[in-house]
Amino acid sequence: MQLGDLSVTDHKQQFQEFIKNELNTEQQKAVTPAKGSFLVIAGAGSGKTRVITARITQLIIDHNVEPSSIVALTFTNKAAKEMQERVEQFLPHLETKPIIATFHSYCLRLLKKNRYLLRNENFSILDSADQYKLVQNLIKEHGISNIFNARQLLALFSSFKMSETLKINDETAIPTYHIQQFMELYNSYEQQKRASNYFDFDDLLYKTYELFATNQTFQAQHHVRHRHILVDEYQDTNLIQHALLKKITLLDNNLAVDSVCAVGDEDQSIYSWRGATVQNILDFDQEFTTTKTIKLEQNYRSSQRILDIANSVITHNTQRNHKKLWSSNNKSHTPLQLECLSDLQEAYTITNSIKTLAKTGKLSSIAILYRTHYQSRIIEEALLKESIPYKMIGGIQFYERKEIKDLIAYMRLIVNPFDKVSFLRIINCPLRGLGKKFEELFLHTWQQEPLLTFIQIAQKIIDEKLTTPKQRASLQQFIRLFDSLTEQSDPTAALELFISKTNYITYLQDNFDKQEAQIKKENVSEFVRAAEYVERTQQATLASFLEDIALMQEHIIQDNLAQDCVQMMTLHSAKGLEFDTVLLTGIEDGILPSNQSIENGNIEEERRLFYVGLTRTRKKLLLLHSKYRNTFGQMTIQRPSRFLQEIPTHLLHQEGAKHWSKSQFMTFFNQWISNSITTNHTANDFNFTVPAHIKANDITKQQSKSSSTFKRLQSVKHPKFGLGIVQFIESKGDKTFVTVHFTNHGKKKIDSSFLDIV
Repeated sequence: MQLGDLSVTDHKQQFQEFIKNELNTEQQKAVTPAKGSFLVIAGAGSGKTRVITARITQLIIDHNVEPSSIVALTFTNKAAKEMQERVEQFLPHLETKPIIATFHSYCLRLLKKNRYLLRNENFSILDSADQYKLVQNLIKEHGISNIFNARQLLALFSSFKMSETLKINDETAIPTYHIQQFMELYNSYEQQKRASNYFDFDDLLYKTYELFATNQTFQAQHHVRHRHILVDEYQDTNLIQHALLKKITLLDNNLAVDSVCAVGDEDQSIYSWRGATVQNILDFDQEFTTTKTIKLEQNYRSSQRILDIANSVITHNTQRNHKKLWSSNNKSHTPLQLECLSDLQEAYTITNSIKTLAKTGKLSSIAILYRTHYQSRIIEEALLKESIPYKMIGGIQFYERKEIKDLIAYMRLIVNPFDKVSFLRIINCPLRGLGKKFEELFLHTWQQEPLLTFIQIAQKIIDEKLTTPKQRASLQQFIRLFDSLTEQSDPTAALELFISKTNYITYLQDNFDKQEAQIKKENVSEFVRAAEYVERTQQATLASFLEDIALMQEHIIQDNLAQDCVQMMTLHSAKGLEFDTVLLTGIEDGILPSNQSIENGNIEEERRLFYVGLTRTRKKLLLLHSKYRNTFGQMTIQRPSRFLQEIPTHLLHQEGAKHWSKSQFMTFFNQWISNSITTNHTANDFNFTVPAHIKANDITKQQSKSSSTFKRLQSVKHPKFGLGIVQFIESKGDKTFVTVHFTNHGKKKIDSSFLDIV
């Protein structure tokens, strides 16, 4: 039945048919009761949004509830909009509508409507950008930029405000160092907001909570007006949101409204770094003592075998309500666990599998998932080299990330000292006290002397004393960065010099919050690793390295225009999405679970993250890990993730692809996709003994082809440069280098391990 087909006269009858025919028994239990406290544990793919919107509709149609007395809270505008649209499909002719909003927008609505109860009635919202500027100015005024940066302070302000408002004794809410300076800054921040009639985004929640906590009349009126409260994604609530719900629905620990319904899944609680508290959903039935718990365990997305894998992993968590996902879909495509020799081979395994999958389906139905942002670089390059279009979801393509573009700009100035765009990008990054007025002076001088390089213009400004002594000193220090570098320099040496001499890592730490700075530092390390790789395999210069990057960026532009693209994203960004095929990469201890979680003992959230990845797929699942991985410039021996060991071996096919040729790859993937693999390896195949130390080039040595493999004028193919003709062969120790004239890229000297004879 099409929901939009409901007529004005027979809504109730047809909706009851919808409930009977379209909802399973447990979903009906969550939808039909009008009164009480309900906790709906909604497993992955169990129709959570359908249940919430059907419950709202049921309250209106069957129980004659006034729509405006229903409040449904969620976390994103997108989710709120989807819910609103689904309710309107059920009830297209409602004059008044239920309130469906994010926590922040609902609190803003309450504060505006009751502004006369506030000390500053005419408040306005301090957005994130202005908030950041305000805190930056406070740091300058107090002269403590060597102690705190703006991002750190904003995070500390938020935790401190929560501990103060909720009277929580949280030792982490205030720094253990420089307490006096912190309190001075916090008080100055609050004072400036009051003076300007500003509320920041945190205030929207805290001021609303304070209204409920201090004004009994306001709370009582809300209880009367809004009788039915629903909250989506309850596992993602933080302490203040949980406290708010109690104020909205309880009085003296008893239910003060007709119903409260929390919907969520603790097995998908993956945002503790944002403040989400999994304990909120686990303790819900203790806080709301009359709660009826309903478990939605039927999955409408994945095959039973996929669910068996997911169930086998997540049952190792202790912080959870017991449930077991099941499906009526018993069509079983065998999931695959594949061990690669290295992360480079892993990347090309991905491209080979995608090329095979693309023969029978759309690229957009394929997702590549990974734990951390830096992992995307090597996969992106492999996709670009194979002309496979891709799209980043919830992130930015590697070579478009700010920190990478900054470092590229430094290198471009060596190759092209007339590059004004690159100069303007980095002259004050990191900050050198060379602001807008200086830039205008520099560009004006350059326009008068267009044949001079940026270094010559800088020297002219210094010699003629066209700016302040302090700026001249900064400018002199800037141009010295380029003294020893030419376009023939090694790209790694150039990068390391710029990172070191500009204190670029410190700049990242000082200008971004802790987690974002860590991501950016990892990206910088991965970029250095990319430079090391092209030096080792192609004997690249700075100029040729930049040429390669420019070619990749051109491919990226073309990919962005493509309609049918592979989807790439982190596991966090994948939550709520689903795909026909999921390729989950880098499933190794130290990555998933992360080293930090292993050290901190916070393994359960990492297992939930893996579980989220497993349950994104509708049909096919490929789990990838590598024996060796080049991590931030060092070749490390990797162990398969402990989570893989929690999967019974009969549920998936296990293979080691360490020494496969390209043709073996393609044959195998054709068999896998057609579900006709005849051999199977056990988990023992993934146990290995290796020397305690391994050099970064040992893998290349193992794979390097001997000089006798190649002959002059032979046709060869490189994964990046395509077809070419062999011109010279030379051996250096255990390695063989081949000089090849490529059809589209000219002459290059290549490590033989990266060439195939065609």
